Amino acid sequence: MDDQVLDERHAAIMSGLISIQGRLDAINGRVRTSEQQIAVLSDRSGRSNAIAISALSAVAAAAIYWVMR
Repeated sequence: MDDQVLDERHAAIMSGLISIQGRLDAINGRVRTSEQQIAVLSDRSGRSNAIAISALSAVAAAAIYWVMR
């Protein structure tokens, strides 16, 4: 009888652990997707800042050229 109770407890614990593992895998997948999206947005932000600074410097250079002319 004791062995049967222990086996049932063991089975219940193992099924709980398997359930937790499945939920953790799902959470890790969502976190990985979020991290990738953040990395892409961060990369795009850096590029847009560089483009904006480049465009601003071109306008400043044109203004200086126009004033000097």
